[in-house]
Amino acid sequence: MLSSKEGIGRRRFIKGMATAVATPICISASALGGVGTVAPSNRISMGLIGCGGHGTEWNLDRMFANEDQQVVAVCDVDSTHMANAEKKVNKYYSEKFGRDYRCDTFSDFREMINRKEIDAVHIATPDHWHVIPALMAIKAGKHVICEKPLSITIQEGRILADTAAKSGLVFQTASENRSIEEYIRAVELVKAGVFGKIKKVKILLPPSNRMRKTLDSTIGSPPPELNYEMWQGQAPLMPYCASRVHFNFRWNAAYSGGIICDWGAHMIDLAHWATGNELTGPVEMEGKGEFPPGAAIWNTATNFKIHYRYESGLKTELFTDAPGLKFEGTDGWLLTRGWRSPARSNHPELLETELSEEQRLRRPRTDGRGGEHMDFTDAIKEGRPAFAPAEIGHRTISVSHLGNIAMLLERKLRWDPVTESFPGDDEANAMLCREQREPWAIKNIDSWINVA
Repeated sequence: MLSSKEGIGRRRFIKGMATAVATPICISASALGGVGTVAPSNRISMGLIGCGGHGTEWNLDRMFANEDQQVVAVCDVDSTHMANAEKKVNKYYSEKFGRDYRCDTFSDFREMINRKEIDAVHIATPDHWHVIPALMAIKAGKHVICEKPLSITIQEGRILADTAAKSGLVFQTASENRSIEEYIRAVELVKAGVFGKIKKVKILLPPSNRMRKTLDSTIGSPPPELNYEMWQGQAPLMPYCASRVHFNFRWNAAYSGGIICDWGAHMIDLAHWATGNELTGPVEMEGKGEFPPGAAIWNTATNFKIHYRYESGLKTELFTDAPGLKFEGTDGWLLTRGWRSPARSNHPELLETELSEEQRLRRPRTDGRGGEHMDFTDAIKEGRPAFAPAEIGHRTISVSHLGNIAMLLERKLRWDPVTESFPGDDEANAMLCREQREPWAIKNIDSWINVA
């Protein structure tokens, strides 16, 4: 770990980033044995909450590649996951710094967040565990980068977006699509008006309830390494089975909204970004979906088609196919179908349009391998919002939640994106939130904060 002197310097540097860019304390970058590395006083101390596959196998590598970050703590309710992350972190920094490195470990995110030496946290938990630790971290004065989809309900998302906006801290919705060149190029061409006025957007998502890690639905006792009660969190308490937890949570409505939330958080975000709807939402939606029985372990929609209309007249169609986007404008269409596939058009020459510097989007990284992390730390250093703050992440996933509500009610719904409510529709409005199981409720967060 860093010395107390270096820690004080880093605290002073990072905490000042909420409102302005502080003057860094000048410590030689070679102090840790490598010229060209970021000095410890300027490095952002990161805690990782959620050490499953995406946390350990994806995000840790992205964090290691970012010289402005240093992982100092890991947290998970599964001790095996936590131990794997701890081993990976210690091995990386021991080799990097040429000394024995030891990160801290926590089984309870509240203990990690209350550690004053941690500047920021990355939340890579299952979806139903995104908002509560994010809110606590913000209230404890920490910057946050949180995986998509941002929330489990629209009401939760609104509370998070408002809290993040008022805090003055940096919040990043961690969607790597905003740093993939194929998507950046498509978005900036549409935003620049190369295809004329966009009349319709088709959002293509892969079929749901697939890529399961295990099919074992045997009801039994949770393994000793897993704190299953805490893993369940705010969700209704259900009996343990291996096919319910970890990667498989995506296909159970208690923990996520299915593929419409998982992949929708990527593709809807790009559609909003390109069409200027990042801070609003549709005014009308209807759709049909195929759902397994509600009591099934995997009970989210497997196939669906949903239609949305925006106040501007823009129409959006969201359906299962292959991941992609099609923008239909008055001067032509642009299609990207398949993960990271090159754009196609009925007027191919439009794809080669040269854009002015003002029309080009920021590119912190373009290979989809950590641009969201780089933009996050750049935003902290520069005292500006990240490229996908909580408000944008919330508006994106609200479209997914609205689609699920419309499919479940099986009727057309009207939506007010300003009040974020269904005008005169009590049945639909009741689905904007859900009861949170004690003690894992937003109302208890303030009582957990005790930054030593």
